[in-house]
Amino acid sequence: MNERKRIEIAELKLEKYHAQGGVCPVCGEPVGVDDGELSHKIPQRKWCLAKYGPRIIHHRDNLVLTHAGACNDAVSISNHPLEMERLAQSINDRMLRLE
Repeated sequence: MNERKRIEIAELKLEKYHAQGGVCPVCGEPVGVDDGELSHKIPQRKWCLAKYGPRIIHHRDNLVLTHAGACNDAVSISNHPLEMERLAQSINDRMLRLE
């Protein structure tokens, strides 16, 4: 990973930290920028990347700051296809408005 990407990830983690009030949305416990992970609601699996593309999968609206392990796993909505479609459409609409 190059330096620019590391900076982008650090900035996104900080943004999510502030937006979530420093709390993991899964367990409700404090989560730090340094020890938290950016978790994907629509997971970054091959089939999701093929279906939705990296712009949606890695979009800030698809990410939350969580603890590693069980909290990270619990964020996935891959078992909820309608929820995935709604989120993907919402992200796509937002990207179109910003273009």
